[in-house]
Amino acid sequence: MTTVGELSEQLRAQGLIAADAPVAPVHNTDRPWFVALLQGVAGWLAGIFLLVFLGLVFRPESGGAFFVIGTLLLGAAWFLYRADRDAVFLDQLALAISIAGQFAVAASVIKDDLSGLSIATTAFAVQVFVLIVMPNRIARTLAALFATIAWAFTRRFLFIGELTPPLGWVLTWLPLLALAGWLVLREPQWMASSLRRFARPVLTGVLLGLSLGGMAAEPFSVMILGTESLGMRFSWWALFPLLSIGLALASAYGAFRVRSAGLLGFAVLAALLHLSRFYYLYGTTLMWKSVIMLTAGALLLLAGVWLRRRDPHAEASA
Repeated sequence: MTTVGELSEQLRAQGLIAADAPVAPVHNTDRPWFVALLQGVAGWLAGIFLLVFLGLVFRPESGGAFFVIGTLLLGAAWFLYRADRDAVFLDQLALAISIAGQFAVAASVIKDDLSGLSIATTAFAVQVFVLIVMPNRIARTLAALFATIAWAFTRRFLFIGELTPPLGWVLTWLPLLALAGWLVLREPQWMASSLRRFARPVLTGVLLGLSLGGMAAEPFSVMILGTESLGMRFSWWALFPLLSIGLALASAYGAFRVRSAGLLGFAVLAALLHLSRFYYLYGTTLMWKSVIMLTAGALLLLAGVWLRRRDPHAEASA
């Protein structure tokens, strides 16, 4: 593995940086995993105790009280994120406080309107606010992921009963696919600007949302199609988990384009989970299931060969 110093020497030798350019600082935050785990757990415990204390002291009952507490919690999370210097305890404490603040603000907005549309739209608005305001990459990534899922439910509840399931599926996921594709294609441009602070978390969150989208929206599909849809015979309705596999593979391709091995592995795992959902939840003959699994495997192999041929470095290292 090339170190920062070796990379700087290579850049100087090629004339890409000045010969007297200062050496890039090495910021090493490695710590034993069990220490990081204990610090993270401690942060969540501290956050829970703080929330219990606030609940016992203020005893919020009205929407205004929930909004004030939620705003204070979000403000506290913001200051903790700003003060964080790669401290796992502060990072996890801020995350716990931020999530509690989001729930409090959402509860103050929703009040007694517990309809699906109200909950989904409020969750979407809160996540967009957190994405813009919070000065932390992980917080922004989680906000983008939850905003993606909230968008799926918002669209579904907004046009409930007015659109056919295929058209609803297209209107739900096509905008997210377009957003992810645009961010992938424009990566060199936004990486060279200050937009990278927002674009990278948004891209990561959307790719994660595309991978998990089918499972996140499945409870609503069950309500529409009925519980008898579980174990149904093979039909056009049974193809929707396969569409979820398509979303996961699109996410995998985006992860491959931005060179994220973690996102790529997660998307592949999600695709396999969607395939297992199709295999076990939908009733048809073993022959049909075998044919579908064989076809899906062949498509995955073809996609892998195609991606390998598009990457000249893969051919050189083979």
